[in-house]
Amino acid sequence: MNLVKFLAFLVSKVCGPGVPLTVSCLILFGLLPAYGNQSPTVRVAIVVSKNIRPYLEAVEGFESGLIDNADIKTQVFNLEKLGDKGRVELFRGPGVKEFALFVAVGPEAALAVWKGLGREGAPKIYFMVLNPEKVFGPKKRGCGISLNIPVKTQIEMIGRGLPSVRRLGLLYDPELNSGFFRKAAGAASFSGLTVVPLRVPSKKDIPSVLKRQWKDMDALWLIPDRTIISESIVKYVIKEAFLRKVPVIGYNRFFYETGAALAFVFDYKELGQQCAKKALRILSGEDCLDTPPLFHVWINEGVAEKLGLKPSDKYLSPIRSGP
Repeated sequence: MNLVKFLAFLVSKVCGPGVPLTVSCLILFGLLPAYGNQSPTVRVAIVVSKNIRPYLEAVEGFESGLIDNADIKTQVFNLEKLGDKGRVELFRGPGVKEFALFVAVGPEAALAVWKGLGREGAPKIYFMVLNPEKVFGPKKRGCGISLNIPVKTQIEMIGRGLPSVRRLGLLYDPELNSGFFRKAAGAASFSGLTVVPLRVPSKKDIPSVLKRQWKDMDALWLIPDRTIISESIVKYVIKEAFLRKVPVIGYNRFFYETGAALAFVFDYKELGQQCAKKALRILSGEDCLDTPPLFHVWINEGVAEKLGLKPSDKYLSPIRSGP
């Protein structure tokens, strides 16, 4: 017996013989909700670290990722605008019980939410956080989407995007990123690449280290490292590398626009949409696991050509020629 015949049989028994399959009869039998009995509203608190463009774009993407779920309502809180008293009232007052999920955007918001902002026992998720283990501590991990592309994946993308590169110079402060270097060296060994360590304990060491080791590398890899990275240093390093026909690899749009041959780039709205999908799964009862971020790899073909590199005729996603 198919579903339609089965429903007709039930209706004839409950509503009487000859009664059509009306909405009223189905409501009476409990097969449809009564008029006005809508799904309960699910409220989501979005806590933003700072009022800056990347975070605002990420929030916009997150909310757009929930647009097809009319029962989910979001409320955005700017952490910068909340004093200690405001945080206590807003996140520990009576209204906090209304939120089914807390979403932290940025490291400051993630730290605040994991330290106790929000309803006790309510699920929490973060995104737009670089090196979350440094935010939460090595033994206490959060749940969400970091801005860390797995090292092995980065090595693979560099090999595919710049196939002529074999010796990859990595500029880093050993006190901050020795662990990253070890992971990169290990991953590179499986890809036919060699990572050349360029250790710079301070900014003033950069010129001398580079001068000594330009000859040892086919490309220069710059990673997030607070000892090294500033706009002025990036511009200086890319200029010096260009003069020596050494392509630079960076990690955002600024590097690409400044002259890096390859750059890992995030679309912040896309990251917000990725987090929204994860949030929906959490609200449905799934366990939350850390997830690598969506990213793009831009090849600066103009720079590559001037450096004598041969760009590929066809890049495979997520690699493409930059805009």
